[in-house]
Amino acid sequence: MKSGRLAVAAIPLIACIASRGQDVPTPSSAALSKASPGLESPWDVRQIVTNLTKENDELRPLLAQMNPQQWYDQKGAPSTYLIQWQAAQQQLKDVDVSTRVLGQKTDSLSQALDTYFRLEALETTARSLDEGAQRYADRATADKLAALIARNFNDRERLRDYLRDLSTNLEQNFKIADQEAQRCRGMISKESPRRKK
Repeated sequence: MKSGRLAVAAIPLIACIASRGQDVPTPSSAALSKASPGLESPWDVRQIVTNLTKENDELRPLLAQMNPQQWYDQKGAPSTYLIQWQAAQQQLKDVDVSTRVLGQKTDSLSQALDTYFRLEALETTARSLDEGAQRYADRATADKLAALIARNFNDRERLRDYLRDLSTNLEQNFKIADQEAQRCRGMISKESPRRKK
């Protein structure tokens, strides 16, 4: 899988070689095999995103059942739970948008990072709300929320692993492009004195 950035980085190399009338050199198969070890396919990434979306769809009604204002008014809960509850609802919307974009641009490192960090923020808020629900709400809602957070963990871990592999892959691709560009510049600099003669 190659990103648009790799293509942009390769433009000077291709132009350099095209101006000399030679074929574009391709990295060796050994170099390519090092570039993408274990990288999830776009279909697999979309499956991870689909699972995360389903889990977030289950989180939405659980959040709707909670009433932190009532916890505060009737049971003396801290008002921060109300702020966190509102934040969690906004974070859910943000995660929905982010995962939708990632499903379309599976090779975008910045989008994968954005999605992962938004999921982490949502999980932190949901865990805090779960603590409040354990103390101030009905036990069934709190237990469902805890179970959903635990289940969501596996897909977030897969996304984290994909992030690591994608960044390694992109780094290797840039190294290969840089090595080929250096080699091309070296060949051109050797031919320049001959042309002057």
